[in-house]
Amino acid sequence: MIKKMNRILVTGGSGFIGTNYIEFLLKNKQTEFVNLDIKPPQNSAHKNFWKKCDLLDASNLKKKIKDFAPTHVVHLAAKCGLEPRLSAYAANMEGVENLLDALKEVSSVERVIFTSSMLVCRVGYIPKHDTDYQPSTLYGQSKVVGEKIVRSQKDLPYVWTIIRPISIWGPWFEDPFKMFFKAVAQGWYFHIGSGHYRRSFGYVENTVYQIHQLLLAPLERVNRKTFYLADDSPVDLHDFANEIQKALDTRKIWHIPLWAAKLAAKVGDVLKTLGWRRVPLTSFRFNNILTEYIYDLRPIMEISGPLPFDLKTEIGRTIQWMRKVGEL
Repeated sequence: MIKKMNRILVTGGSGFIGTNYIEFLLKNKQTEFVNLDIKPPQNSAHKNFWKKCDLLDASNLKKKIKDFAPTHVVHLAAKCGLEPRLSAYAANMEGVENLLDALKEVSSVERVIFTSSMLVCRVGYIPKHDTDYQPSTLYGQSKVVGEKIVRSQKDLPYVWTIIRPISIWGPWFEDPFKMFFKAVAQGWYFHIGSGHYRRSFGYVENTVYQIHQLLLAPLERVNRKTFYLADDSPVDLHDFANEIQKALDTRKIWHIPLWAAKLAAKVGDVLKTLGWRRVPLTSFRFNNILTEYIYDLRPIMEISGPLPFDLKTEIGRTIQWMRKVGEL
């Protein structure tokens, strides 16, 4: 049984993780919550809980937060993607400052979760401590700035926590995971080399469960702390793809030699420079596929306990959603 809280404000509740969190709140009959997002909900059933709000519009943000007077805040809103300038990610930096300023004027706030990213460090690098930053993208750099803004605050009157979701997938996802499922479904996914590359993945319905458990945890266990979020066991990419293939009942997955995949990635690089946006394989993706990363998830598992869904169920629920919305 999920304990109810008073009033939960979610920023970015129209996004991938946010849509799943709003659905979690609905299913668990959390009666008072609101979604502040610049975009309308992807799920039409969530429309009544949405209020249009841009993190960069400081005055409107303050008004919306004051009007709702939240006790708990889950800040998921962010600017993602690959942009050419750091300033394009203002929502991840100035937006955090605006949120902090707005919350200072609301005495009802008890707890806040700030969502960062695993990309505050390059893929494959496991940081030695919470402020061991090594971003390799402008998006990751913007998230570092956002974290530093939060950490620099003195004497905040509420409990705050930073989360770094790891490779989250599931219903309402976008690429690259959506493309991965489609590739297996359509028979053009190949294991590169042996295909056995292990990494931490997070199924989104488990992720939102973990987020909610952080809101419920004793304050001394979460205050001013950083948590990576993912499923408790790392996933073998080979086994992951094969489980999807079995669930879809498509052709068995073949292997492609490393040299051939590397050549295909080079061709993909050229196609991308020529303007092809949905290139199946580039050198960037090739290197990411081969890079293993396994995080120590004991801190979040000690808070959340056993997760609701296992891998087979996760894949089944994702395929069911993709079929429902016409993605398969």
